[in-house]
Amino acid sequence: MRILMTALTSLLIVLILIIILMVSRIQGTARVVNYAGLVRGKTQRIIKLEDARMPQDDMIADVKGYIKGLRFGSEELDLVSLDDKAFQAKMEELDAYFDTLKQEIDLVRQVGYENTSIIEKSEIFFNLCDVATGLAESYSQRIATRLKQFETLTVIDIVILVFMILYELLKALRYAKANRELKSKIYLDEATGLPNKNKCEEILTLEAEQNMSICVFDLNNLRIIDNQQGHERGNLYINSFAKNLRKGVDENQFVGRCGGDEFIAFYKNVTKEDVKRNLENIKKECTKCSEIPLSYPAGFAYSNDFFKINNARIVLSGR
Repeated sequence: MRILMTALTSLLIVLILIIILMVSRIQGTARVVNYAGLVRGKTQRIIKLEDARMPQDDMIADVKGYIKGLRFGSEELDLVSLDDKAFQAKMEELDAYFDTLKQEIDLVRQVGYENTSIIEKSEIFFNLCDVATGLAESYSQRIATRLKQFETLTVIDIVILVFMILYELLKALRYAKANRELKSKIYLDEATGLPNKNKCEEILTLEAEQNMSICVFDLNNLRIIDNQQGHERGNLYINSFAKNLRKGVDENQFVGRCGGDEFIAFYKNVTKEDVKRNLENIKKECTKCSEIPLSYPAGFAYSNDFFKINNARIVLSGR
């Protein structure tokens, strides 16, 4: 998949470069078409003015420059040389015939247009201009058609790449979800839905800080219930306590099952009064339980008490 994506990306880069070059070529071709038409229009004006005995040497030189630029390209006129044999052959013929037309113009200046073939020869020249302009337009159209084809290929390439990227993204999301689920199972006690012994042990290895507390709960009589009333009743006992323990502890604090009948609640950023309030809430929730009577001893340690003891020892030792 990655090899294919790399190949498609490389192809996309190549296609974009080709399109840029073709757009530049089309722009150059458009100027060629304009100047091919300009040769015809300016020559018509030259003929009319020369027939009126108004010499136009500057305009004749301009037209000659246009023809040269159309044949070989011109930086001055910003013209490109079309890579089209038919157009180039017609421009060569046009160039040669313009020299013939210039000779006829010289004759007009000497004897007047009535005594020359300037009209007939100019019509032939205009026809050559029309054909050359048509060839330039055809060339431009072919380039435009090719450009459209390359644009279509580019769109197809992009669409395929987008779908492949989306596929890879969805696959990555599925993997991430699977990893989260796997991690959740590693730390989940399936019987109660609470974090299991692995997570509890991880919590208990945390370094003590100010305003932290740990509460320990040990269910009474679980083994007796299992032996006398069956494991289903014992599971109900465990689940009922887990549910009420979770209700009684603040939502942002940790509750987990350490073992068969052992549970903990871990608090951060709390006061001792907060812990006592939570213990009272747990007691109230367990008292309200109608499924099965719940009995448990509980105890807690508050980190600030140990910090005070340590500080007192430091003072007494003279440190």
